[in-house]
Amino acid sequence: MAKPQRKTKDRWKGKAWYSLHAPAMFNYAVMAWTPADSPEAVTGRVAEISLDRLSGDFAQKNYIVRFRVGEVRGPNAFTAFDGHRLTSDYKRALTRRRNTRVDCNFILTTADDVRLRLKPMLVVDNRIRGSQEKLLRARTTALVSETLSGLSLAEGLKRIYSGELARELAKELRIIYLTRRVEIAKIELLSPAVLMDVPPSEEELERILAGEEAEDDEADAKIDYESLTVPELKELLKAQGLPVSGRKADLIERLSSAGSNEEEE
Repeated sequence: MAKPQRKTKDRWKGKAWYSLHAPAMFNYAVMAWTPADSPEAVTGRVAEISLDRLSGDFAQKNYIVRFRVGEVRGPNAFTAFDGHRLTSDYKRALTRRRNTRVDCNFILTTADDVRLRLKPMLVVDNRIRGSQEKLLRARTTALVSETLSGLSLAEGLKRIYSGELARELAKELRIIYLTRRVEIAKIELLSPAVLMDVPPSEEELERILAGEEAEDDEADAKIDYESLTVPELKELLKAQGLPVSGRKADLIERLSSAGSNEEEE
C-alpha cells in the first residue's frame, strides 16, 4: 500500500519583499531587495555595495560600503552606515616594488558620539626609514583624529568620499615625506549602527527617488574624465564598445565625443 504523500509547506509563500534603502546622504537610493516573513526579520540585516553605485562617481568604485537595517516602514527598510573597506585588488595595485606602504590603526569618537576604528593607508614612492614611517603614522593619526572628531559621522564620510580629507593629509605630510597616495582603507563601527536621520514618509520617499532618477539620467554628462586613471577610462570605453588604444587625452576625447553624439540623438 502506497504511503500518503506529506504536504510540504511553501517557505516562500508567506514572505514579502522589502527594499533596502541607503541613508539620507545617499538620497535613500535602493541598494537591493530582501525577502522576509516579517519586518522584524529584516531589522539587522546587512548589505554591501560599491560606492560608485550610490554616488554615480566611477572613481569611487574601489570603496565597498556596508549598511545595516535599522528601521522598517511598510515595504521599505532604512539602513545605517556600518563601515567600509577598500577592495583588495585596488590596495595591491597601489603597492609596487620599491614602494613603502604605511598602515595606521586608531580609534576616535565623532561629534555625534559614534566610535570608529579607522585604518588609513599611505603609499610612498621610495623605501623609507623606520623613523620616517613612525612620524608619518603619528602625524596621520593626529590629523585625522583632530578633523573627524569635530564632525558628525555623515559630515566625516562626506570629507572622506569627496577626497578632501586625503588631499589635506597629503599636503600636511609633505613636511615629513612626499606621499603618492593617501586612503582611508577601512572603517569599522565600534558603536551600534544607528540611523543618521528620521526616515521619510512614503510620499516623501517617492519624491526623493524620483528626483534621484532624474539626476542619474544626467550623470554620464557630468563625469570628470580628467580625474580618472587610464585603466578606468578604458573600462568605460569597453562598456560602450569603443576602441581603448591611445594616450589619456585620446581616451577622454573619445568618451566626450560619444557622450555628445548621444545627446544629439
